[in-house]
Amino acid sequence: MWIKNFKFIFFISLFLLFGILFGIFTSVSAEVLKKIEVTGNHKTTPKAILINSGVSIGDDIDDTKLKIIEENLRRHHQFNLLKIEFTNGILHLDIEDKWSLFPVPMITQSGNYYYRGGLIYDNNFLGSMGTIAIGAAATNSGLNALLYYQDETFFTTATGFKILLFKKSDLVQFKRRQNLENSFESRFFTILFTPNYLYKNQVFKGGPLYIKKEIYSTDGQQLFFEEGTGLFFRHHLNAYQTLDIQYDGTVTTYNFSVLRDKSGKNVYLHEGWIDNCFPTGSNFINLNVFGHYSNDDMYLATKLLGGQDGYRGYDRSSTPSQYSYGFMAQYQQYLSNRIFLSPFYEWNEIKLIKTILNGKKLSEHTVGIGARYYFKKISIPAIIIDLARNINDKSFHYHLNIGLSI
Repeated sequence: MWIKNFKFIFFISLFLLFGILFGIFTSVSAEVLKKIEVTGNHKTTPKAILINSGVSIGDDIDDTKLKIIEENLRRHHQFNLLKIEFTNGILHLDIEDKWSLFPVPMITQSGNYYYRGGLIYDNNFLGSMGTIAIGAAATNSGLNALLYYQDETFFTTATGFKILLFKKSDLVQFKRRQNLENSFESRFFTILFTPNYLYKNQVFKGGPLYIKKEIYSTDGQQLFFEEGTGLFFRHHLNAYQTLDIQYDGTVTTYNFSVLRDKSGKNVYLHEGWIDNCFPTGSNFINLNVFGHYSNDDMYLATKLLGGQDGYRGYDRSSTPSQYSYGFMAQYQQYLSNRIFLSPFYEWNEIKLIKTILNGKKLSEHTVGIGARYYFKKISIPAIIIDLARNINDKSFHYHLNIGLSI
């Protein structure tokens, strides 16, 4: 009997010994990061790359940590990570910088709505991986202008800021079966400042917000005016890796803003997107869920839907809504030379604001087909052409976008 007990105790002791030795072995396998060496970078600074890798000189690096560093660096649009190695305390990165500073056209045509202008865009400002954009465009109802700067690691590896000055004018023409039901001009100006905090693959942003909004009838009569300050909050989940075209994974965004109006009421707006992109060889599948809700059924927190992905069954900025939610499925078939053919299906539930058909609810399906041509070194479409059929409204909608739109 004692022999069996001895064997049992022996095997248990041997198992514990192996566990201790394994723990010692794995604990000493980590090395201290002493230096970073970067090759292939013509603009991006090693400091910016180190900050955005999520580690600092003096950190312990093991295989798990090295994998996290690789995932962090592959999420950035400013360069392609070609090779990563860590030996003798030295982290060696071989990268290929992408184009950074370039002019981008902003041309949109959707029904009677047009948008024509340009943007100077640098997504690697002074090699810091910060983004600056200055742009202007003319629409049916006036001048749009944008000044924007963002650097999410400006202060530390986890903290930065964004500042936005934005003026936007839209001609809103809501139609049913191509018949004009309501029309007005929306004029909007905002200043936004949001410090941010990065935690792993999440981004938290929040800060003060100033808004001025005016609504005019098409004959020039002012229908609505409001201005004031409030707060804005945003959360991103970046569970993806960038590719030469598109990305692989999931991106989620949640926005919350609150503004006190002249009557003392707190007007709030919730917005959310879940964007999924799945590569299938040279092709892509996009599956997106989205929605918004406001407690205001008039003009202050109105979302002007139409023309963008998910709402292509409506002309651009034509559908003023209090709330909406929907789903989009799109397949991007590679043709040649960065050109893709993209059939799509969209479903929407929309609650119009009170002045449009007395706040009617819409539940509609849209099918269509489009073509996309992508820039060579930045993963945004250079040219988008979409033809959509709103099945419930029995209307066709044509959308052309060249470059960006704001």
